[in-house]
Amino acid sequence: MIHSRTLRIFFVFIMVLFFTFFCNALTGCSRKPAKSPSKNQGSEKKESQALIRLQTDIESVLKEYEKVYLAQTAPPPQSPQQSQESNKQEQQQSDSKNSGQSEKGEKGGQEGDSEKQQSSGGGQTEKKADWPKLEQDIAKIHEQWNNFQSEAIKSGASLEMIDDFSNTLNHLTMTITRQELYEGLITITNLYDKTIDIEKLFKTKTPPDIKKILYYGRLATYNILNNDEIGAKESINNAFTAWYTVKPQVEDTTKSSNAEFSLRELEQAITEKDPNLIKIKAQICEKKIRDLMESMEK
Repeated sequence: MIHSRTLRIFFVFIMVLFFTFFCNALTGCSRKPAKSPSKNQGSEKKESQALIRLQTDIESVLKEYEKVYLAQTAPPPQSPQQSQESNKQEQQQSDSKNSGQSEKGEKGGQEGDSEKQQSSGGGQTEKKADWPKLEQDIAKIHEQWNNFQSEAIKSGASLEMIDDFSNTLNHLTMTITRQELYEGLITITNLYDKTIDIEKLFKTKTPPDIKKILYYGRLATYNILNNDEIGAKESINNAFTAWYTVKPQVEDTTKSSNAEFSLRELEQAITEKDPNLIKIKAQICEKKIRDLMESMEK
């Protein structure tokens, strides 16, 4: 009888353990699906339209700077008629200066007027930056950046990245005040680079590093046209480093080859140091990189 009672107690104990284990397992399984979507949603990157607009507008201003800079450092050759007009203009300015110096009591004033005429004459062939328009365009970038900062932080941008972008944008604005064309061009080029780093936090149609090739290619071009051979060499080497990062991700072998060849030709042009050759090869290189970007977006 005692043996029978012991068996019953043991049987009940086993049933309780089994029931408890079954309930815990069932509860655990029911909780897992609830956690999984939350984890996936948190790690999923989204495309930022605000960043796309900001980057596009920065590049637009960059091109305004570049257009003026290339016109000054790598102007196209003059036609025979333009050359004759330029020589005639220079002769008139020289005659005016000599005439002014010969008149007693008006020497200082005539020299000042002559210098203004020379500056004005040079301005007819040398393209000038539209500083008021550049200021308006940069003011728009300030506003866009202010509106975008919270989105950037939510997507993982560090305070260091935010401060770095803000400081670069502020420095760009100060170059407007001082009307420093080259410094402004380099600064807005660096500002474009900051958007590429932030872009890595979002979903993109093409790998952000492909834009690093554009960035370093431009920087190399601007450096060499400013007689900065060391900076140009470093920049073109960085462009190749970025290219070798992107190259394995490219499926279109033809466009890949075209892009790499154009980059190598730009490198060769930089060693030749001819302004117009550099300008032409830089424009071709940028076009081939953009063609590659378009093919990767499809």
